[in-house]
Amino acid sequence: MISLFRKIRQKLLHENKLGNYLKYGIGEIILVVIGILLALQINNWNEANKNTKREEAFLFNLQQDLRSDSLHLKEIKETLRLAVVYKRVFENQMKGLSTDPDSLNAHFLKQYNILLDFVPNSTTVDELSNNGLNLISNPSMRRQIVTLYNDYDELILKLRIGQEKGRLIVDYVSQKVININSPTADEIRDLLKDNFYVNQTHMNFLGTQLTAVNQAFQQCEETLLMIQKELDHD
Repeated sequence: MISLFRKIRQKLLHENKLGNYLKYGIGEIILVVIGILLALQINNWNEANKNTKREEAFLFNLQQDLRSDSLHLKEIKETLRLAVVYKRVFENQMKGLSTDPDSLNAHFLKQYNILLDFVPNSTTVDELSNNGLNLISNPSMRRQIVTLYNDYDELILKLRIGQEKGRLIVDYVSQKVININSPTADEIRDLLKDNFYVNQTHMNFLGTQLTAVNQAFQQCEETLLMIQKELDHD
């Protein structure tokens, strides 16, 4: 094609047709510009198509991660909910309300968060961060993802504080009872008169942790719903 254009230009110059040569030259420039624009457009289309496929892949993988997170959060939420119930049994006893001694014995260790931890599946979101969150084309989706992982960070911190408080109380009680897993009724009665134990039990903020878990769980479920709608739409 280029050699054909060159031959035409040489012929016009040879025949001394300057006007036609200039017209032809301008036309040739226009054709070249159009070709460049078309090439750029095709390249942009190809790049946009690649980004769309990458976005779908990221969203699908994130969806799998969050489904696993949701199940883990649900388990933590139920454990904390029961811990709050068990803590109230002891608080009622501290207030002088009637409580079954066997219930105190059975529920003693269950009121403390000494094992609960949450490690979210962050492989996909870390990869997404490295590639730029702008790969997610939906602005609301980007905000939702950022909000969710901020809630995760807050939850992780509160669970760790809860673990520290729980261990502090359990370590203290282990010095006061013969068997930490099964304190006797007399030992529990003595603990309920111990100011340090009573105050630390009141400060064991299980309700705050449960609220943080509920919030993270709700955000996770909302994000999953948004992702599913986005994938269905595509």
